[in-house]
Amino acid sequence: MFLENKYVCLQQFSITFSKSKNMIIADLSACHRYFGLHPRMKEMLEYILQHDFSQQEAGRITLDGDDLFINLDEVELKRKETQRLEFHKNYIDIQVPLLQDETMGWTALSDLGEPDIAYNPERDCGFYTQGAKEYFRVKPGQFTIFFPEDAHAPIIGEGKQRKLVGKIRV
Repeated sequence: MFLENKYVCLQQFSITFSKSKNMIIADLSACHRYFGLHPRMKEMLEYILQHDFSQQEAGRITLDGDDLFINLDEVELKRKETQRLEFHKNYIDIQVPLLQDETMGWTALSDLGEPDIAYNPERDCGFYTQGAKEYFRVKPGQFTIFFPEDAHAPIIGEGKQRKLVGKIRV
């Protein structure tokens, strides 16, 4: 039931908010449209909307153990040519830039072969060294949702970024 609902919602909304097949980019003010994608999506997005992260120290914000948490990261943005595609098997990523626009890349995992850096189940991450098929800008006040079938290359740009990476276990 959940998978069927997820793909119905994705087909309905991803065309509107993204050029890609699966991942989503949208304004936080419209996040209620995505609550039905996962039983914990509403809890995650409402938490993000209801909190001011501008003065909070970087680090992990635990909402429900390893099932629902947010990494508040402070990172140096990278050049597009040096940023790798990453993928996860156990989590949906919700990424929210806080300081400035951020470029992100996306490629459907089904369009990629074997990863260049093997999937590590302890870190729930694997990597491809090739560039993404599509790149797009995400502004503060917007968010992206990357599903396990979405390889993505975040933190592209210049300067420092402060961002949220929400994690929902699938």
